[in-house]
Amino acid sequence: MTERHPLTDPELIALRHGTPPEPARAALAARLGADAAGRAILAEWNLQDAALAALYGPIGAEPLPEALRAMLDRAAREDAAPRYRAALPKFARLAAALVLLALGAAGGWSAARLTPGEGAAVPVALAAIRAHQTFAVEVAHPVEVAAAEAEHLTRWLSKRLGHPIAAPDFASFGFALMGGRILPTETGAAAVFMYENATGQRITLYAAAGDGSAETAFRFVEAGATQGFWWIDGSLRYAVVGEVPREALRAIATVAWQQLT
Repeated sequence: MTERHPLTDPELIALRHGTPPEPARAALAARLGADAAGRAILAEWNLQDAALAALYGPIGAEPLPEALRAMLDRAAREDAAPRYRAALPKFARLAAALVLLALGAAGGWSAARLTPGEGAAVPVALAAIRAHQTFAVEVAHPVEVAAAEAEHLTRWLSKRLGHPIAAPDFASFGFALMGGRILPTETGAAAVFMYENATGQRITLYAAAGDGSAETAFRFVEAGATQGFWWIDGSLRYAVVGEVPREALRAIATVAWQQLT
């Protein structure tokens, strides 16, 4: 059987924008069919486009000012090294920041983007990992309120957080809600939803009150075998954590963001 290699970011970009000639495009499309991570990345990019269109409408179709285009071209040349995947988040963050600055707005695309960072050690990310590592291995009491009491669970966690929240549905990834619990944080209460698949693997969604920061882009964090994606949305900070492959976790985090906003 021929080994299929995951598509690189440049190949995904070329495929998405239709730049390769037809034979090469067909070959990339065939590889994409066996590349779940690549399909998840393309889905994220579609989400970005939808967020831009919803936020800016026709403004997004206007040509970039020449000065801004020159800045982006310089950034692209600086990041066009062999380590493309590592450089892409830096360039993407710069591009997003420049676009938001030019339009005089905040949020929108930055809230929709998934940009894996370098494992920034921030309190919400570390707290989410600690919570997952503590309770995901618990046999007798992994949650305080079981999923069978979903209505009570939703009311209870929403009241303690001071913000309406409901457990996202990760059934498409094979994970079912087990239930949830409340944990203390420096800024108040944190809610933890726990999920489990048919093999007993668990992931958690962590939500805690924030400080009103405007930063909403996704970041990646890892500690040993445990990794997660965290983000800030308004007054809440979220993280999806587990011992699952990074790209699979990124796809789950995308769905969580969609359902929680």
